[in-house]
Amino acid sequence: MNTEQDSSNACVSHTGHQVALDLQLRRYRNVRRRKVADRLARKEPIEFTGEAGEILRFALIWAPYGGAPAEETFQKFGMAPRRFAEKLWQTVEELGCGRTITSQFASVYAHPGPG
Repeated sequence: MNTEQDSSNACVSHTGHQVALDLQLRRYRNVRRRKVADRLARKEPIEFTGEAGEILRFALIWAPYGGAPAEETFQKFGMAPRRFAEKLWQTVEELGCGRTITSQFASVYAHPGPG
């Protein structure tokens, strides 16, 4: 009989532990959702690093001026303007840039055709 009582206490203890874990998990998820929602509400930019970041920043700097001059793209990246535009669009597609950036680039940098 004592064994039955011990096993029922173990079940209660296990259930109580599971409830505590579930509660912690719910709290964590709520905090995480709140943080993500806050970030999206502030529209924090995603930081791009490496070559992709350099290409995007360079293209954004020159976009209001009709795009980067050939001399600048060659000096900075060792690329002709056409190759720079190809690399830019490849980067935009790989990183899934938003419509705002994509439309800025579309008005300035020629999108390479298929193939």
